[in-house]
Amino acid sequence: MSGTTRSDKELDRDEAAFLARPHKYQYLQSEARKIWAEAQKISVSSREDGWSRLAQHTVLKPNPNPKGETRPIGAEIISALRRHLANLQGTRCCYCRRWLQNIAHARPVEHILSRDDYPRFSLHYRNLALACRDCNQQKTNKNWTTWDQTAAAYPLPEEARDYFHPRLHVYDGHIRYVRVETNDAAIAIYQGLTEQGRQLCRDHLKKISQVDALFKNNRQLSGAIERLQAAGDNPEEAEKVKLNEFVDALHEAIYRIAGD
Repeated sequence: MSGTTRSDKELDRDEAAFLARPHKYQYLQSEARKIWAEAQKISVSSREDGWSRLAQHTVLKPNPNPKGETRPIGAEIISALRRHLANLQGTRCCYCRRWLQNIAHARPVEHILSRDDYPRFSLHYRNLALACRDCNQQKTNKNWTTWDQTAAAYPLPEEARDYFHPRLHVYDGHIRYVRVETNDAAIAIYQGLTEQGRQLCRDHLKKISQVDALFKNNRQLSGAIERLQAAGDNPEEAEKVKLNEFVDALHEAIYRIAGD
């Protein structure tokens, strides 16, 4: 690994570590590996977004199973991926480096090359990282790169020249940051050290820093949102959707205020 990019060998080692345990249960790991590989293959060959298909993939529970009950193995594979990425990133957001909450919807899987522009890479291991809710919502499906959308191969670390890639690049080689928090306030300052780091600061971290200051410095607002996020860990699906929509609306309001 150089000071700014990760090596192919290191990236391959990380992927092998995930594939060694793509499910929390030992007896389902072989099946989970096959499902993951097949979903990747279909996504690449069809040039279609395979993420939603994987998330909805189910299998029959083992016999005896007279009711034909299924288990959401696709969602469980994604859960295992989320745990793997959190450990790989030291439980910090891939962009802003804030601590990630231990709640699935508060640490979404980030598709670095967006699913809209690069659907065939939607299940490419190197395209997946963990972001905080703020960063994921702020970045949305923005395309930061000029990488050929018809290219068959995923960019190599040295080919990601015009944007910051949290899986291919070494964060500390591109960005320096200072984060200070007290009982009543928080401030974060980011400095780009390279062209890629400056891109991330210019296109993303500047707004995140403003949102962070507004959010953390309003104790009543930040406390209310954190309680809402914590309450959303295991509600019924319909309640979870409504809760996420409400929290998203609050965050969008904060972004608008930060942009004024």
